[in-house]
Amino acid sequence: MEDLLNSLEALAGQHASEPEAVATIETAAKAIHFLQHVGRLKDFWEYARVFNTEAAWPKPLRSFGTRDEALAWLRAQATVPYETVIAVAGALHNVTRMRDGEWIFIRIPSREELDAMEDTEE
Repeated sequence: MEDLLNSLEALAGQHASEPEAVATIETAAKAIHFLQHVGRLKDFWEYARVFNTEAAWPKPLRSFGTRDEALAWLRAQATVPYETVIAVAGALHNVTRMRDGEWIFIRIPSREELDAMEDTEE
């Protein structure tokens, strides 16, 4: 970790005349310090190891054939883990409970959809 922070400091020095770049680099260093402070640095390095691979893609907690089946299951749960991902008819969704108790489904694009979006931007 010390080597990484030293590299960030050197990079900030190389961009000393660019305040926005320095602020970005300093924020990255603070994020690394934060991960260490909260005891999640090991998790970060594991994530970095698998970044941009299938292993980093979200895995569903449960899978359902229909949205109604998923809603019935969610409504029966006292709690679900933060940022729970479920699959509905093969599509991944992040689910979260609103203040009124209802559930929102946010569909996660597939890797193929993301790749296609990147291809059209080029």
